[in-house]
Amino acid sequence: MAIGELMDLYGKQLINLAYTYCKDWGMAEDIVQEVFLNAYRKLDTFEGESSYKTWLYTITINKSKDFLRKPVRRETFLQRVFFKVNQSQPTPEEVVVGKDDQSGLASEVMTLPIKYREIIILYYYEELSTAEAAELLRIPHSTAKTRLQRGRKLLRKQLEGCDYLAK
Repeated sequence: MAIGELMDLYGKQLINLAYTYCKDWGMAEDIVQEVFLNAYRKLDTFEGESSYKTWLYTITINKSKDFLRKPVRRETFLQRVFFKVNQSQPTPEEVVVGKDDQSGLASEVMTLPIKYREIIILYYYEELSTAEAAELLRIPHSTAKTRLQRGRKLLRKQLEGCDYLAK
């Protein structure tokens, strides 16, 4: 498969996935650009043990985690979040999800700790099984199921008293 086809098939999904880690659309696009550069360089070594989607998701998760390890970028991210919160424009979650109720829920998901946020997003938004998510995250399947359960519990606590549960 050509890299252009992979970009067309998975580009938007990978940007959304990277965004769940860095919470910055520009940075998510940069991360995905690095992912596709890396994939282009290694495409001839792809052995087909997994699907292209799984392979690209794994690279995206690793690049996103690398981003989180760089403290200089975190400061920029915090400044951008502060700026966006003070604007009256819709949040990126509202644009992506497209519905008010879902965007509220999406923004609540984005406040979860990363280990719970990533499994919830892979399971519910990307519609991967817990086994597939565990493989992508390189964690045991039982750990993925536990994180999903704990993430749901945390999210439920956050949403108590909100209108999201009533719908």
